[in-house]
Amino acid sequence: MSIFFLALRNLLLQRKRYAMIGVAVLVGFALITVLSGAAYGAMDTVKAKAARYFAGHVSVTGFINGANGLEDPGRVEALLRESGLNVRTMSRRTAYNRSDASIFFGGETVRQRKLVGVSFSVERGELSNLAFSEGSLEAMFGEAGVDGILISESAAALMRCRVGDDVNLYLTTDAGQYNTVTLVVRGIFSETSLFGYVAYMRNEDLNRLLLRAPDAATDIALYADSSVDVDSLAENVRLLLGAEFSVYPTLKTKEDLYAAMAADGAGQKIAVLTLDAHLAQIKSILDAFLVITYFVLAVFVLIVMMGILNTYRVIVYERTKEIGTMRALGMHRSSVSALFLFEALGLAVIASTGGLIVGVTVLWALRFIDIGTIPAAGMFTDQGRLGFYLSPGVLALNFAIMVGGVVTAALGPARKASMVRPADAMRGES
Repeated sequence: MSIFFLALRNLLLQRKRYAMIGVAVLVGFALITVLSGAAYGAMDTVKAKAARYFAGHVSVTGFINGANGLEDPGRVEALLRESGLNVRTMSRRTAYNRSDASIFFGGETVRQRKLVGVSFSVERGELSNLAFSEGSLEAMFGEAGVDGILISESAAALMRCRVGDDVNLYLTTDAGQYNTVTLVVRGIFSETSLFGYVAYMRNEDLNRLLLRAPDAATDIALYADSSVDVDSLAENVRLLLGAEFSVYPTLKTKEDLYAAMAADGAGQKIAVLTLDAHLAQIKSILDAFLVITYFVLAVFVLIVMMGILNTYRVIVYERTKEIGTMRALGMHRSSVSALFLFEALGLAVIASTGGLIVGVTVLWALRFIDIGTIPAAGMFTDQGRLGFYLSPGVLALNFAIMVGGVVTAALGPARKASMVRPADAMRGES
């Protein structure tokens, strides 16, 4: 312990010598914080958008003889609510995924990738981050939202329509009959192409158009906080519903679902899917994004380590007489080596803490800069703003990388310092 306090004392007394290393570590850790915080923030933004699109972080999807639909959505929802699951929001949805969903206006037609019937009052908080260029989410609440529809900017641009215009929605019912309805555009929102060409309307209105009961549903959307283990939540839901319904086994991807349906698709079935299962096709892109991020960080840490190694060699040379004096007073070689390593450790912790403060400040400031005009930035930003997320695990990993790098770089010079002989040091030799 005395070596540790002596190392801290030396840090204070030798602060001018260590200033260059300290600044390098501070800047390095600030960069690590900004890059990792932005990377994980971008991933969270993508997942938040995907949750809106795919029905929550865990979706309970029903199938009746292979067609989307929950036979008794009321009972399914009641079981989930009575279980006390750790979810933020639970809501019924009706999803229409057939390729013939089309919107007509002014002689133009735009096919929709997906129609989503939602309970806007229940999912208000989950849909609040939709970036509207015209209209608002509030226009869909209450009676004002009856026969209303929210469409994407891309669809609105192709049809040259605006909020307040009447558009015609065309689709086919479960019986295969053509059906159409006139709806009022209540909002136009911006969304990335990955989750684009989707339209939102009231669940009751979409069910009426499909000739279903007003309270019918194809999905129960479960939204969870970031602290919740989604895989465990999905497994709990699967086991809970499995006691009363026919539920497919654990599904890791959509391909697993298709295979299960091909093997056994008769009657009523329920599939429990996590958001990662829905995103399996683009998860490789997100994983590659993180790999590239940490590759850049690793390269930067190596550069910092080389700088620290060279600077430490100079420091050891300049402190040769001091080292010789300590050895002459009886300090063991291992203690001299430990002294320099503790100095490096203390410097790394202090500078990294400063870098964390700087990095978080930069990330906080970046949230006020609109980068939505940058190509492809819309996928990773929320209303044009870059979010960030730093979990305790990520911070611990970043600290381990930087502190470990600094101490590793100091190992060689520390060992050289421990090999200095008192007599040589007094003669000015190293």
